[in-house]
Amino acid sequence: MYFTHKEWDLVCDNTLTCRASGYSPDSVTFGVSVLLTRKAGAGTPVDNWVMLSDGLGDDEVLATRGAPQLIIDGRILGVLQQATDRTKSRWRMNATQYAAFLRALRRDKPIVFKDKLAEYPLSNAGSSAVLLHMDRVQGRVGTRGAIYRKGAKGESGVKAPIAAPVIFKAPVTDQAARDMTAQELARFKPALMKTLVGADVFDCTDDQLNSDHLPWQIARLNKAQSLVIAPCWMAAYNGGSKFWLVDNLMKRPAQLIDVCMMANDYQDGAIGWIMRGRSVGDCWSIKSWQWNGKAFVYSAKSWTGRCRYIRSGGAWDLPMRVSTFK
Repeated sequence: MYFTHKEWDLVCDNTLTCRASGYSPDSVTFGVSVLLTRKAGAGTPVDNWVMLSDGLGDDEVLATRGAPQLIIDGRILGVLQQATDRTKSRWRMNATQYAAFLRALRRDKPIVFKDKLAEYPLSNAGSSAVLLHMDRVQGRVGTRGAIYRKGAKGESGVKAPIAAPVIFKAPVTDQAARDMTAQELARFKPALMKTLVGADVFDCTDDQLNSDHLPWQIARLNKAQSLVIAPCWMAAYNGGSKFWLVDNLMKRPAQLIDVCMMANDYQDGAIGWIMRGRSVGDCWSIKSWQWNGKAFVYSAKSWTGRCRYIRSGGAWDLPMRVSTFK
């Protein structure tokens, strides 16, 4: 589920893990985002992460900033702890800082992160509604472990985590799609075009379906079946394709795969829907459907957070649907 209010968002996935993210006001030059993540179940901790704007990859910005401090209502509470992964530098508050941070959110006190480059104010607007909703989704309202609305109740009634669906990941012959040969195009295209009826026809443009510069592609799934991909539409910085599951010998009717008219990628047995929120690529939405040997099964959905110039590629990974693959 997804819930948003003012400068805060809440995303909970199908296992009941919830992630609340807050941002600076959109008007500031250098922004910050804070992410609070909590799995379902009694006694689970809250992980906190802080991401400062990096000027979308400006090396000079990154080299001079130093470790950020947390400042609440004018009071300096020390520097944050750094955690570095493959592509992003992020920070976290220690237990004392985090406790003071939550109190400041509840009492609407000014929260600022500061390094050698700039000050990064975090907006409180919307945090109360989002954190209360997070407690409500996980069944924590009125318990001692609630984030926002604590009470005297224990956590015996807190919702348990839900197991992610298990999807069998079938092996495929082709890890990536290739351009169709003239012979393949002559064999498949006329029959596949006939499957485009009603809304499916208007999803696409003739210029895309019949463009010499955007060829139709094919990927062998196994000895009997293949995936055919046809360019459908293109906008300023996004595009979409149609996908068909076909019998290699054309002895059975082709199946137009109902994933999304905006799906636009195939890799290693998975169809992908990857959309850029705006041209600079500071936010993305992603879905995928995994081949299980019989069909493409809806397997994942995620979002990288708001378009706020925090990071190229997006600040966070905010899943709405997760799966276990075997």
